[in-house]
Amino acid sequence: MRNLTLCSMVLISGCLIAGGPDSTDQTDNAPQKNQGLKASIFDSPSDPDRFSHLPRLFVDDAGQVISAPTRWDRSDWTKAWTGAAIVLGTGLLLDHSVDHFVVTHATESWDRTGKAVEKLGGTASVLIAGGTYIAGVAFKDPEVRATGIDLMVTMGIAELMLTIPLQVVVGRSRPSDEKGTHDFHPFTGGHSFPSGHTTQAFALASVISEHADRPWVTGLSYGLAGLVGLARMEQRGHFMSDVVASGLIGTFVGKTVVAYNQSLRVEAHSKLSVSFAPTIQPGGYGFSLAMKF
Repeated sequence: MRNLTLCSMVLISGCLIAGGPDSTDQTDNAPQKNQGLKASIFDSPSDPDRFSHLPRLFVDDAGQVISAPTRWDRSDWTKAWTGAAIVLGTGLLLDHSVDHFVVTHATESWDRTGKAVEKLGGTASVLIAGGTYIAGVAFKDPEVRATGIDLMVTMGIAELMLTIPLQVVVGRSRPSDEKGTHDFHPFTGGHSFPSGHTTQAFALASVISEHADRPWVTGLSYGLAGLVGLARMEQRGHFMSDVVASGLIGTFVGKTVVAYNQSLRVEAHSKLSVSFAPTIQPGGYGFSLAMKF
């Protein structure tokens, strides 16, 4: 029963890797970034990022994430099975040895470092997302505001709709419980799989990477997210396979949300039209400027 639970656990998490900006219908027509997004669209009636539209945007994004498998092709399913194999292989081959290494090499300095770093996947990630949104609104910068919105939506979906339900369904004991790597009690057990901190860190990294489109930003973002996963293992809150699966979840949700929302923003921008018309009146002439949203 425990082995069956382990296989089911990794197959669920592995499927999440297949989704991405190149596998959704909306993504085919969406550019990589908010090219052409001007301040004139800021908070207009057609602006998908205006505050009153956020609840609907969250629901739509959640639908895109949950329904992503229905749009996968053979290549996407190959990625899904590859992701499942990676998590399964990690769980069977590395969970015990890595946890044993953590226990035998534990030091006070590593403990302090782990406690500090893991905060990047907790309160700090929420503050970063909220701060980015507020900065975008304050400075009327659509790109910064869009990044903040995608961060908040991605983190909410990843945590509320995937991480927490999976933790309850899988019921895996944490390393600190000293029950071994294959102790599963669905609906009544622990909350080791997946790691909430790591999921949030990779959700943050994927969104920032997609919006920034800079190799060094991508490397730094995912590098810091990886450190959060290592910190959670050092603190014996999660096994290595929990962390690997969480990285896949956070990245999948982030890429899917950004791709879909970018397509909405491009569509909203296309609804903004500017027209010029000459005017001739007694005693003079000129032109009129009309902007339509």
